[in-house]
Amino acid sequence: MIWWLADASRARLEKAALVALQEEHDWLTSVRVRFLDNLQLCVDVEVAHGGEKFPLAVIYPINFPDTPPIVMPHGDRRLSEHQYGAGGELCLQWRPDNWDAAVTGAMMVESAFGLIAAERAPDGRTGAVLSDHRTSLAAELRFETWRLMVPEGAWASLDGHLSEMVVKISLSTTARRVNRVAHLTAIGAPGNELWISPQPKLKNAGTRTGYLLRTRQDMSALAQYGGGEIDDLAKLVPDLAPLLGKQELPFLIVLEESGRHTAYDVQWSINNLPLLIPYRIIEEGELAERSASNRDAISTRYVAIVGCGSIGSKIAASLARSGVRKFLLVDEDVFLAGNLVRNELDALAIGWHKVDALADRIQRIVADADVVTRKVALGGQTSAIAMDTTIELIGECDLIIDATANPTSFNLCAGTSKRNRKPMVWAEVFGGGIGGIVARVRPDTDPPPLEARNQITTWCEDHNKPWEAAPKGRYEANPKEGPPFIADDADVAVIAAHATRFAIDILEGGETAFPSSAYAIGLKKAWIFEAPFDTWPVDLRGSGPWEVDTGLASSDVIGGLMAELVGGDAQ
Repeated sequence: MIWWLADASRARLEKAALVALQEEHDWLTSVRVRFLDNLQLCVDVEVAHGGEKFPLAVIYPINFPDTPPIVMPHGDRRLSEHQYGAGGELCLQWRPDNWDAAVTGAMMVESAFGLIAAERAPDGRTGAVLSDHRTSLAAELRFETWRLMVPEGAWASLDGHLSEMVVKISLSTTARRVNRVAHLTAIGAPGNELWISPQPKLKNAGTRTGYLLRTRQDMSALAQYGGGEIDDLAKLVPDLAPLLGKQELPFLIVLEESGRHTAYDVQWSINNLPLLIPYRIIEEGELAERSASNRDAISTRYVAIVGCGSIGSKIAASLARSGVRKFLLVDEDVFLAGNLVRNELDALAIGWHKVDALADRIQRIVADADVVTRKVALGGQTSAIAMDTTIELIGECDLIIDATANPTSFNLCAGTSKRNRKPMVWAEVFGGGIGGIVARVRPDTDPPPLEARNQITTWCEDHNKPWEAAPKGRYEANPKEGPPFIADDADVAVIAAHATRFAIDILEGGETAFPSSAYAIGLKKAWIFEAPFDTWPVDLRGSGPWEVDTGLASSDVIGGLMAELVGGDAQ
């Protein structure tokens, strides 16, 4: 039921409080009650300050007094810095985060007047009203349809340069419905940049050029301009005068010595006048602050990921976000529409080889990624040269990750790991999505990969219950009755995330965070798992050094063996 009908006494109280406020203060010049189409109660008020009148609407929500009244200007006017966009609701003393049902609409009007008056100083300057609550950036941007993203370090690149300067800038642009986002990509003329963005390059994005104006002047006239046509921009910003006669007008960023930053896209209007489109500047923080990984250590490591399907693709993307910059991706498969249900890749990858699409995905996460791809299935039908070259490349990596759940591929990765004394991580999802296994081996600390896998298999089979996943396919299980159970994206993501943690632990070096080198992770009540996320550690028994050290073989021994093999003396 409508609140004012259910609580007529409160409705009368609201009206009386507004009338009393008008009688008490001459700045409240008008109060008029009306009903909106949905029978919401609305009170139109007019407040006056500094010779200017401000018509406001006080809209009582259907759930009042459980939620606060909405106070907003008539039209698309921007009255305050504490407002949800032009024409939007004012952010006042009482809000949803601190609302008290005893607060009246009259008190909200009084708060609105206080905000308007405080932001308009008697000398005509704009005053600042400190906020007594914190809002998220995302909430602020709901009403900012034009945004400029500035990566970390862009402004710092100007340190040591002139305090008065005009320098070229480059931007990329993306659009979604009415929203536009510009990304600052470079400061300085092409080939002579002062700064280049470390962020990934945006494919299929638009491009824009412009100028950055650094000045000691007070640019309040420009900073306070709300956008739209402007008669004489050259007088407002004299440094732009030589640039305004061109067919394409520039994007403009102004950095004032006071620390105020403003940005506009300047275009021609239909009336052949410069049109200023204000952009909200968003200065991005340091990415490393959001990561718990030792990014400096990880960034120097070379990681081979064999198998770029559901598990491999997720591991690759997560490692890129954690700081890995150099990848070798090995897979011969092509991405099809059916892969969308579990893979990190999206519809743009359909029809492409998985390694190529995943390489693009990594480079959209980190701009400086170095990704080598090989369209080879280990143990598959391909040339011996291609196979041998690929295995050699895998052996050069600092970490080998097998995400194929294929015995032949595992054996080849295992042999390469042992022969080159490189750590290895692998993961498998049990049939039916009941859980999975993640494992790692480190040279001379854990048993070699093949022996480790045998120990894990023995551990699984040693339980009183049969190992349900062993004879089934890695991603599909066929129960006796009903349709097959298939592991979904959430199942795969859990196992991939655990494998990624193993990988990061190895790449960071130092003391490991994991007391065991293999874990069986349950995702539902089945087999040995009593409940989802029931985790069983698997202790692997080491067997000493992985390889016999042949580094001390003398040149005579080596020469003798070579001669024996060729049937003569080796030179």
